[in-house]
Amino acid sequence: MKAKKINKLQLSNDELLRYNKHALLEEIETDGLETLSQKHIAIVGLGGLGCPIAQYLSTSGIGEITLIDNDRVEETNLQRQILYTEADIGDFKTDVAYKRLKVLNVNININSFNVRLTDESINLIKNVDIIIDATDNFKSRSSINRMSLILKKPLIMGAAIKMQGQVAVFRNDLYGKPCYNCLYDDIDDESNSCMDLGVLSTLTGVIGSLQATEAIKILLGFGESLESKLLLVDLKHMGFRTVKISKDKKCKICNQND
Repeated sequence: MKAKKINKLQLSNDELLRYNKHALLEEIETDGLETLSQKHIAIVGLGGLGCPIAQYLSTSGIGEITLIDNDRVEETNLQRQILYTEADIGDFKTDVAYKRLKVLNVNININSFNVRLTDESINLIKNVDIIIDATDNFKSRSSINRMSLILKKPLIMGAAIKMQGQVAVFRNDLYGKPCYNCLYDDIDDESNSCMDLGVLSTLTGVIGSLQATEAIKILLGFGESLESKLLLVDLKHMGFRTVKISKDKKCKICNQND
C-alpha cells in the first residue's frame, strides 16, 4: 500500500471550511489544498482576462499571486473588467485589484507591481511556479513567452477578441516543447485590439476562467491539460475546437533556449 504523503504545512480550520468544496473533489482533496497553498502564480495583465483569472485563483487556495500591469482603470474597461467600478477610474489597476482580492481572501499573499514586464523587471517572475499571460497584443505575448523560456516556467496564454477566444498551455519548463512563437510569429497586431474591434463582455470571463482552470490542473497534475494545444472558442456559434501545436524547428525563440 502506498504511503500517504505527509505535508509540511497544515491548513487552518478556517481554510478547510473556505475550501471545503475543493476538498470534496477527489482530484484535489486536502493534499491538493496543501499543494496549492504553497504555489505562486504570476498574472501579467489585469484587463478583461486578468480580472477573472485573479479573482478565481485568489479564492481557489493559491498561496501567492503576483500581479503585473501598468495601466489605469478607464471607463471603457468597466464593460468586462470585473474587479473595477466607476469609483476606480483613474487609479492603477494593480492597486485596485490588490484591494479587491484582499477583501475576497485576506489570507492570500499578493504582490502587485505597477510596471510593464520587461527584461529589466524579469526578476519579478523568477520565483513563480506558473506564468499566466493575460495581455492583449502579440508584442507583449511574444516577450512574455521569451522570458518564460529563459526562466523555464510553464506559460498559459489566453486571447479574446470580438466573440472568439483562444487558450493554450506552453510547457516552456520542459525540453523540446513548442512555444508561443512556434504558433504565432511576427504578427502585426497594432490595429487588432479590443478597443478597435470590440469584445463580448462574457467572452473574457470564459477565457479567463479557462486559463485559471488550466493553472490549477497543472499545479495538481490532474485531468487533461491544453499542453501543446490551442483551444479555439467561438461564443457566437457556441463552438469549441482543439488544435495540436507542433514545435517549429525553425523557431528563433525556443530553439535558442533549448
